[in-house]
Amino acid sequence: MKVWLTRKHAQRIDGIDLRNYTVGDTLELQNGDARILLAEEWAKPERRKTQQSTRKRRRASDQR
Repeated sequence: MKVWLTRKHAQRIDGIDLRNYTVGDTLELQNGDARILLAEEWAKPERRKTQQSTRKRRRASDQR
């Protein structure tokens, strides 16, 4: 399951090693580990089909 890391208050939580991750990273985890991060509100489900850099995203006001 993919989750988006929204908080990081420690390097590990309930046995899940987060040392190599920072807030904003997308993690591919086993379902149980992902559910722990979601329950602790350290992550949100990642629902995007593809990764997009913020530089490439366009706002409606940018279109001319």
